[in-house]
Amino acid sequence: MACGTFIEAEYGTATSQFLLYDNPWFHALIALLALNLLVAILLRFPWKRRHIPFLTAHVGITILLFGCYITWKYGEEAQITLPEGTIGTVASKPTSPQFEFQFIDHIGSLSDTHRVPFRPGPFSWQDYHYENWLRDGKRYKALLWPALQITPRNTGKRTLRAPDIRFEVLDYLAHSAVEPVPPFELSIRWNTPDEGDSPHWERVSLPLQPQQGVPGLADVRGVSTTMPNGERITYNLALSQKEATAFWESWPKYGEDAGLWGEVVLHYNGQNHSAKVEQLLELDGDARFPVEDSGLSIGNVRFRDRGPIITFSVFTPNGDMEAMTLLPDNPELNVQARRLGIFGFYWVDPVRIMEQSADHADNPMLQRLAAPRLDFMQGPDKNLYYRFWSGRRMIFSGVQFDLDGQNKPPKFEVAIQTPYAREIVIEQFIPQDVPGGRIVPATANPNRHSEQRVKMRVEFEGVEDTFWLRAATPTVVPLPPDQDQIRYIYGNGQTLGVQLNFETIDLGFGILLKRFERRTEPGIRMSSHYSSLVDYVEPIEPTGRRLMFSHDLENYRVLPDGENILISMNRPGFFRGTGGGYRIYQSSYIGPFYPDQPQFHELYDGSIFPWESRPRESIAMSTLSVNDDPGRGWKYFGSFLLVLGCALFVWRRKPE
Repeated sequence: MACGTFIEAEYGTATSQFLLYDNPWFHALIALLALNLLVAILLRFPWKRRHIPFLTAHVGITILLFGCYITWKYGEEAQITLPEGTIGTVASKPTSPQFEFQFIDHIGSLSDTHRVPFRPGPFSWQDYHYENWLRDGKRYKALLWPALQITPRNTGKRTLRAPDIRFEVLDYLAHSAVEPVPPFELSIRWNTPDEGDSPHWERVSLPLQPQQGVPGLADVRGVSTTMPNGERITYNLALSQKEATAFWESWPKYGEDAGLWGEVVLHYNGQNHSAKVEQLLELDGDARFPVEDSGLSIGNVRFRDRGPIITFSVFTPNGDMEAMTLLPDNPELNVQARRLGIFGFYWVDPVRIMEQSADHADNPMLQRLAAPRLDFMQGPDKNLYYRFWSGRRMIFSGVQFDLDGQNKPPKFEVAIQTPYAREIVIEQFIPQDVPGGRIVPATANPNRHSEQRVKMRVEFEGVEDTFWLRAATPTVVPLPPDQDQIRYIYGNGQTLGVQLNFETIDLGFGILLKRFERRTEPGIRMSSHYSSLVDYVEPIEPTGRRLMFSHDLENYRVLPDGENILISMNRPGFFRGTGGGYRIYQSSYIGPFYPDQPQFHELYDGSIFPWESRPRESIAMSTLSVNDDPGRGWKYFGSFLLVLGCALFVWRRKPE
């Protein structure tokens, strides 16, 4: 315990709990201490009057240890962060991360959820290598090394047997950041039929940029460039291995027999399925077109011939539906049915359209589509996939392996033994974990929340996916997850959503934050005092539903003796209910935010709170620690007996 005091001061509470207080061997030592005290008491039986100080002190220590056990076993410690004017009923436990597996049968229909506790420890896993452990020069690190090796933590493969999910945590970063990476660069040497024997090289740079999209369905828009001779090059990032495979394998089936407007190729369950666009255009109303023997069907078709561009809804055998938009000229901008695991490409012969349709003879988009195009895509496996479109048909597709860290730029050829042969040199390729960046370890920053990340491999219904996942923020209002906080894996019959969040506890009552107040030191911006004015509330008509947060103040009423409770740094609030009680401490705060900041409009709709007379000019968030300690009384009583026993020792001491 003495060592734990220094460890906690240097590394924080989470580290001392991980290395010492929550360790089985430490619990064994405490049990031995309690047994030693008990035996010491029993050895003096029958007790006499002179044993009273000894018995009082030793019984006090025993009761104190018992109270600590009750707290460890049944106590709760959680945090809740509330914007002003918001009611919270659920608190999260930031020291108890867990994986959440969500099973989705239909769009927006959550059929089941499984939660798996995850105990990675307070350090990045690379720190468990001795040479990495000592690199930041903190004190006591060499002494902590043996304890670090014997402390249990979750690693390796795990199986969720009920729904048959196998997953493996490959890496864990306690503190992480996204580091920008340089763009993908290559040099191309071409020799087109009309240039004869005058080949030349052209250097190309293709930087990917992060895009804002729907959570779990990141809008990863690629980039493209046009060469001086009209040849185009595109580059994109696949979010799943299934998408990378579809990019590589989705060749057109009908070719010249596809008709004037070409064909759509859908990659589903590892197979290609084609549909002629002319047949899709014949659909009326709510009719659907069955796509070969795939079980898929297409409906709600919208077509623009000046692109051409086709938009439609694709339906799976179990009734799921998602919209897709496919562009033959800009495949890097395709809108895929990622949630359903369906990836499509639109193939059309632009020369045939310009020759057979007078209305499109001078269509500039078709003229651009008729130029050769080289497409690249990075897969989650960090390999580089590519394919070559001659302007009228697919010529070649392939994959380059292990490009990261190459000492010499790899050189290869495409469309060999054709008039469109290309020689390519990859000048610079650094695999990306997210568009425009890669995940790297970061130094802990006490002024901001740590971004925890895990690298996972998940196998679900025969589909395997590897990805980085950022943990949810444990104490902030639960807004929808960001793109990198949820991952969808598309099985054969349903979709699996994977998140890393934190255990929660239902308080059984609501906390309404009416006002947060902060005072600063004169002349500087450092806070000298901050406090929260809250009400304890309950719903007027309980619905049985568990609402984590609510802005609907009219449907809640203040509990008796629960109005205008002031909670400050050294003044906790108390709540006593039928099921127990909580102490509520002022922990920290976020903000305040003002109208010129986007967070202000996310947290505040401009309404006037019932306890105020005018709209807010700023809004803040207060973080409160919620503590339920059923062993507190035992610990107080044991401490009192210990002090009393020491006093009796001194009082009964005989003078020399």
